[in-house]
Amino acid sequence: MQLQPKIFVVYLYALNLQLKQMKNRSNTNTMETTIQKKNREIIGATYHKIRHEIFSIFRQAGIEENICEDLVQDVFLKILGLDVIIEEQLKGLAVYIAYQKRIDYLRHIAFIRRAKNDCLWRMEQSYTNTDAEVKDILHVEMSIVSRMSEQDAKVYQLMRFENKTADEIALNCGLSKRAVESRIYRTRQQVRDAVRRAIGF
Repeated sequence: MQLQPKIFVVYLYALNLQLKQMKNRSNTNTMETTIQKKNREIIGATYHKIRHEIFSIFRQAGIEENICEDLVQDVFLKILGLDVIIEEQLKGLAVYIAYQKRIDYLRHIAFIRRAKNDCLWRMEQSYTNTDAEVKDILHVEMSIVSRMSEQDAKVYQLMRFENKTADEIALNCGLSKRAVESRIYRTRQQVRDAVRRAIGF
């Protein structure tokens, strides 16, 4: 296929322009890679120079040593993510980031403690409520027992609070085993009904 002279010139111009753009892109990439490499070297040198100072910022707040090491590393990882590094300001930037990270960490710990304490308080309240309910139920039970006949009350108390068997209660009260079982059944039923009414079942 033969190109006309004008079209051929335009084609050459476009091709030349494309080659220049590729070269510029390549130069830009090379320049960016060089800048990134230089930044990493500067940050690495700064890390070795001031890491103990950054570590002490976290340690002064009473943070455990192994966590301090992690936080120091986080400071420099954040700096590595920056596009523009000014070497003269790098130490100040690292110190600023360290203080910010310390505040964030302490807030996080305070939040966890508060949540934990809230949870414990709720559990204690729950136990307190449960204890109160048990006392109420016991009070209802004892008021029912106090209204029973002397013989029924004695049978119920021996069974409920002293864990006596029907045979033992029969011997103690001078009743037949069948009479004891009948009284246990009847008195238990009375207490159950009263407790259900008291708790709204």
